[in-house]
Amino acid sequence: MKLIIFLLGCLGCLFMGCSDPTYRLTVSIYGNGSLPGDTVYLYRFNEQALEFEKGDSAILDDRQQVCFTGKYTGPEYVGVGVKEKAVSKFFMLDSTEVFAYNVLLHEEPNFFNPSGYKLTKKYMIVEGGRESAILDYYQGMERLTLIPLRYANNDTFKNDVIMDMLVKFPNSKAMLMILDSARKRFSMDQLGEALHLFDTPELVGHPLYKDLVAYRESVIKTAEGQVIPDFSLPSLNGEEVAISSFRGKYVLLDFWASWCGPCIGEMPNVHKAYDLLHDKGLEVVSVSTDRKESDWRNAVKEKQMEHFVNLRDTKGVLHEIFSRDAIPFILLLDPQGRIVAKELRGEDIYKVAIESINK
Repeated sequence: MKLIIFLLGCLGCLFMGCSDPTYRLTVSIYGNGSLPGDTVYLYRFNEQALEFEKGDSAILDDRQQVCFTGKYTGPEYVGVGVKEKAVSKFFMLDSTEVFAYNVLLHEEPNFFNPSGYKLTKKYMIVEGGRESAILDYYQGMERLTLIPLRYANNDTFKNDVIMDMLVKFPNSKAMLMILDSARKRFSMDQLGEALHLFDTPELVGHPLYKDLVAYRESVIKTAEGQVIPDFSLPSLNGEEVAISSFRGKYVLLDFWASWCGPCIGEMPNVHKAYDLLHDKGLEVVSVSTDRKESDWRNAVKEKQMEHFVNLRDTKGVLHEIFSRDAIPFILLLDPQGRIVAKELRGEDIYKVAIESINK
């Protein structure tokens, strides 16, 4: 009988040893903006969608703490949010025991913060493992860049900090997210150098790493002086129109949407470019990113855009070819389809076109 009990005990230990460890994440939210009974959400990073999604929830107790538990499979990106109040930036769940802190204040609501709720720390204060320590080190270095006039070129210093940390802390998952958040500050040569510093299969195969590689390739292919990759989109009459069909003409390519205030604000400049230069060979190709076709059609009429070539981005061209989602995005193409200028705003929308056509 003792032998049977001993064998059962050994089997139990074996199964326990093979099972995945569990994590315990304790989150403390202090300040006058948080109250016992508030719902706190744990946000997890969806590696397929490359975005954070709301997951488990817990109720803030009398100590103003919540605890999340689950299976620990390795370091992952997470965030927390207090329902209808505020959401933190990402931090690392990188140990089986992690503590995260922040202070939530409630102030007078204003234009920039209509709810009045604000987490006092840009990032959570975290006690965890290696990745949390790396992120904490980066936050300290980042704060140095906020000192006025300390550095003549602030962006250059920030990039240098990231490059130095990629060398100092090789193959860090936290650094991969930091690099992703700063991608637009880097030249493509420097971004390529940064990516080459990752060499573990886990990180090189990570969807975030692959997205950065695709972003870099896209930016290189759509740099000024490059021929724009061809694409075709449906027009108002349903006909597919290819951007390559405008060879021989200058093209002002305008990505916009009916709900986008800055896009609508640039419409007078786009109209002025057409009025001044259409007779000289300029075509305005207006590409709406509206999800609803009716919103697009109504806006074309309302903004008197019928004389433009109006297309709708039903294929995600803005993201797939140009690796961006922000609008307005206005480009000038020459008659050979080469990109003359990007990110045109204000008077440059027609002035750059005038200078190019009059050369």
